Order: sequence, then C-alpha cells, then structure tokens
Amino acid sequence: MSALHSTLDAVRRFLFEPRTFFEEHGTAATLPIAALAVVGLAIALAVGVTILGGILAGAVDGTVMVDNPDRPPEPTCEVFGNDTAGVEGCDEPAEVEREAGSLVREAANGFIGTVVVAPFLLWLAGGVTLFAGGRLADGDPGLSGSFAVAGWAAVPEFGRLLSGLALLQFALADVTITSLESTPEAVRAALAPVEPFITLASLLTVAWQLVVLSAGLSVEADISRGAAAVVTGVPLALLLLVTLA
Repeated sequence: MSALHSTLDAVRRFLFEPRTFFEEHGTAATLPIAALAVVGLAIALAVGVTILGGILAGAVDGTVMVDNPDRPPEPTCEVFGNDTAGVEGCDEPAEVEREAGSLVREAANGFIGTVVVAPFLLWLAGGVTLFAGGRLADGDPGLSGSFAVAGWAAVPEFGRLLSGLALLQFALADVTITSLESTPEAVRAALAPVEPFITLASLLTVAWQLVVLSAGLSVEADISRGAAAVVTGVPLALLLLVTLA
C-alpha cells in the first residue's frame, strides 16, 4: 500500500509540482521512465493512426476503379502478350473495383512508420536542445538528465492525441463522402467547426510541456526557472507554429 501511495504522490507532484518532482527524484534517475513514456507515445500514435484510418474509412462511401495489381504493366502485355514464359496475368482486367473506404484506411496506415519514428526524433532533438540551451544559459546540465527531462514532454502529447481523435470522431460522425477525390476538401470542411478546439488542445499541450521542461531543466542545469523557460519556450513556440501552419 505504501508503494501505491508513493506512486500516486509522485504522479501528483509531476502534475502539479513538477519542480518538486524533479528535485525529489532527480532528473537523470527518471530517464528509464521518461524513455518508457516516449515508447508509449510511439505505440499510442501508431494505434491512433489506425483509429484515424477507421474513422475516415467509415465516412467514405462507394467504390472506385483502380489499377489491377495482378496484371502486368500495359506495355509488357502489348509486347509479350500472355504467351511468353514468366509473363502471366495479361488476360486479367486492367482495373478492378475497390471499396473507397478501404483505400483510405490503407493510405492512413501508410503513415504508421512515420509517426512511430517521430517521437524518437523529437526526443533526440529535445535532449540536445536542453543540453545545449542549459550550457548557453550558464548552467551545468548532464546529458542523461537532459534527455530524461526531454522525454517527459511526451506525457502531455497523450492528451493531445486523445482529444484530437475525439474531435475528429465528433466532426465526422454524420458525414458521408461519396467521392474519393473530394475526401480532403470534405474532411477540411467537416473539421472547420472544431478547429478552434484542436488549436486549444495544441496550446494547452505546449503550455504543459513548457511547465514540465522548464521545471526539469532548471533543476538539472541549476539555472533560474525564467532562464529555463526561455531555453525551452523558444523551440516549443517554433514547433507549435509548424504544427498549426
């Protein structure tokens, strides 16, 4: 029971008193947990993309004709026909009918690899930025402590992911798209009413990250909270602008 109480107390301090959390536990000592947070975010993003593909697929209705993957390219069939050894399938139709929704789902799933890698790249960039920024601010940060603090920035991203999926589900709940070509425009139109909430979720996420990162860097580098806020706030602001662009 004491272990549970200690864990809950640590969670409470991280949420409401991040500087005290890092002072009590040490920044570098939390590196394994911070790493788990980054790994968890990568997994959550992969699941989120799968869910996103399902939401979009559910909003798209109808079928489309696509190139038949079982048929060789037309120039090959024109030259060799279906009688040459090693060339088969030229008697298959050039196009086949596919569910538009399944194509959308497949297109969304194609981004899974990218979203899985993204948290690790941002973690690397964040750790280097905190280490270098702490040094420039006349602090003495350690490399492991800097990466530990940077890893904790993954925690607020879970909130942004959940809110984004919820808003998307709400916006597309009653939308039916009958033309695959018009899907991007239809999705943008459906999301227009909830865009302010998406922006708000991003702002709250970045604000939370600023609180966590500035608290952690101030402890790790032994610099003032204001200096740490500048070091962490500038790259966060730039990342926010890119996200909202």
